[in-house]
Amino acid sequence: MTDFPNDDASELSDFDAFHHRLRLSYAGLPRRLVQLADFVTREPDEVALGTVSSLAHQAGVQPSTVVRFARTLGFSGFSDMQAVFRDRLRLRNVTYKDRVSALHRGDGQPLEGATIFNGFFEAAMESLRALQSHLIPERLEAAIATLSAADCIYLLGLRRSMPVIRYLSYLLAKLDIRHQIIGLETGMEEESFTHAGPQDAAIVLSYTAYAPRTIELFRALEARSVPVIAMTDSAASPVIPASGLWLEVHEADFQGFRSNAASMVLVSTLAAAVAERRG
Repeated sequence: MTDFPNDDASELSDFDAFHHRLRLSYAGLPRRLVQLADFVTREPDEVALGTVSSLAHQAGVQPSTVVRFARTLGFSGFSDMQAVFRDRLRLRNVTYKDRVSALHRGDGQPLEGATIFNGFFEAAMESLRALQSHLIPERLEAAIATLSAADCIYLLGLRRSMPVIRYLSYLLAKLDIRHQIIGLETGMEEESFTHAGPQDAAIVLSYTAYAPRTIELFRALEARSVPVIAMTDSAASPVIPASGLWLEVHEADFQGFRSNAASMVLVSTLAAAVAERRG
């Protein structure tokens, strides 16, 4: 990869660094590059497996635009950028058993417990440092104000984000703040926000590679004019609402086990701040 000016994402993984670069440059991209950026964010597997011509065709741009996009994001060319997406695809397909098997020293012996702990500790600290670095105070205040004014707060986060949503629900229940989890075990997600509207608010958590069901439910909330606060990892994320109210969260990992440390700290902040504002 070539150097990218003003890039402070050197501690992030290559795929996270790509999204960091995209976030920095997204607002200033020409229309065709924005069109390609949106496609790349929605379909990362196509980038990993496709060619310049196939990506151009699917995104509705010229092949030269694909190469220009890669160079704009700091890569020497398309192949250089594609390698990052292929690494992501390879890591994503590693099973949890394989990740556990990776927790061995070079001599095949298992790692000491303290070494594993230190790995998870450093991943959590990296996540928290990134959260502090990327947090925009004005957006945080806007999110708190929106949630404080809501009749009911709807909570949406599937798969890896579900434990964070469950913990936020626990906090809101203890603080006597009316809320509703979307994504119940019954599978009746849409029914859980049948009466939602502009008088309410929603918190939506979704990180790369963005669960399709989360995107569907987010769009349904937007269609009902529910004010949405997104917690996500890229300016090109498909769950950023039309209002532009989103909070940036990057979670580091250790041997493929991704931390939820930053997400937990941020939802705790939101819950406590809303309770304080409501008195």
